[in-house]
Amino acid sequence: MPIEDREADEERKAKTDYDLIRMRLERLQRNIDKPVYIPSRKEEAKPKPPPEFVRNVVGSSAAAGSAEFHIFRNNRRKEMERLEYIAKQAEKEEKNLEYESKVRAIQEAEEAKTAKKRAKRQRRKENLKKNKKQKRGEAKEEESEEDDDDSEDEEAEESKKDPKEAESPKEGEAEKPNEAEAGPLEKEAGTEA
Repeated sequence: MPIEDREADEERKAKTDYDLIRMRLERLQRNIDKPVYIPSRKEEAKPKPPPEFVRNVVGSSAAAGSAEFHIFRNNRRKEMERLEYIAKQAEKEEKNLEYESKVRAIQEAEEAKTAKKRAKRQRRKENLKKNKKQKRGEAKEEESEEDDDDSEDEEAEESKKDPKEAESPKEGEAEKPNEAEAGPLEKEAGTEA
């Protein structure tokens, strides 16, 4: 019993289409090295070109040589098929050109849209960077202004206190400088001591 008969018998046993496809897939997976035959699409048959020299030129009237009417009819049919084929090809080419132009127009529109959005994102990104730089600059200015305000406030508070207390510091205060007035290095040195 040849292999093909065995495969055909197996396929006949399949109860549903699903089982049939499953069997075929399993068979393909068993012989994974074997190339699969994929049928190619048949090209559309072109009609024969018209003959260069027509020997029997016959009219369509039944009286003049009605014996050759079947030849006339055949020639006419072939010519009609040829003209129909040419018309179909022209229509197909026209549709292809129309489709390609439509696709090209859609792609150009999409590219323009994405370019516009890309430019908008880029502008937004640059504006965010500028705003961050400005905020940093403003924050530094505010910090320096706040430091100036704090030192002015402290001086004003000290002047409001008794002049005797302001002049004579206490024993612990004389050794430690004011933390607000001290720099970062002095603060570290003060904590270590």
